[in-house]
Amino acid sequence: MKLLDKKYNFLRPIKFKNLKRYGRNADGGYVCEENIVKNTNILITFGMGPDWSFELDYIKDNSSIKIFVYDYTVSASPYIKDVWKYFRRYVTFRGKLKFVVDRWTYLKNYLNFFKIKNVNFFPEKITYPKKSKIDADIDKVFSRIDSNANTNGKSVILKSDIEGSEFEVIDEIVNYSNRIDALIFEFHWLDKNEEVFLESVRKLQKFFDIAHIHGNNHCEKLNTGLPITLEMTLINKKYSPKNPESVNSFPIEGLDHPNNPTKNDLSFSFSS
Repeated sequence: MKLLDKKYNFLRPIKFKNLKRYGRNADGGYVCEENIVKNTNILITFGMGPDWSFELDYIKDNSSIKIFVYDYTVSASPYIKDVWKYFRRYVTFRGKLKFVVDRWTYLKNYLNFFKIKNVNFFPEKITYPKKSKIDADIDKVFSRIDSNANTNGKSVILKSDIEGSEFEVIDEIVNYSNRIDALIFEFHWLDKNEEVFLESVRKLQKFFDIAHIHGNNHCEKLNTGLPITLEMTLINKKYSPKNPESVNSFPIEGLDHPNNPTKNDLSFSFSS
């Protein structure tokens, strides 16, 4: 197992007893603290992509959750095109009916997700500062929550997977730290963004404890042992254990799964 460079020791997570995986056992699944999930009634999701298994699992644990999803890249078009593509293959005897049915199921599941009463979707790009009509910053996100009488003042969990734009909004997120119970980040391209990543985490650690980390095996690791794409769960310090213990080695069996199931997960450990 690769030992991380000692300069990363401040990233060592604190042990929380009730960590649970939400979402599938592949890309799209993330770790959070179960009691916080059950008692926090607002979930903000930045970046949904082709998988919403995390949100569906969240609803199972907390049926009263209100979900605010932001993603300017998703639409039904790719699913519709896939259905048509495989239908043409089927009617020209170049494909199986199963493939058509599978693509139709993907399309139906996509459309059904947005019909769930808990879900509010905004086809906007999370960034700072705002530069175009499709842009939304953190102030706008929270103002929408506050404009809803049923959500005003309540705490949130924020999940972010926005392909590098997360670094643009860290300072804004910190401004709302008193309202955020947990953060779930996927930090991207740390081969290019290592310094801003380390600086961002130090800012977040003033208000949050790192509870879990996991390397995304769609990418490799730096020579220092740090995964190039790193998933991280941070929990508000008001939930900090009285006698904190550290967690040194990852992945954790039963909690972590490789993002790409066809490859081995990324293993690493903190230096003593």
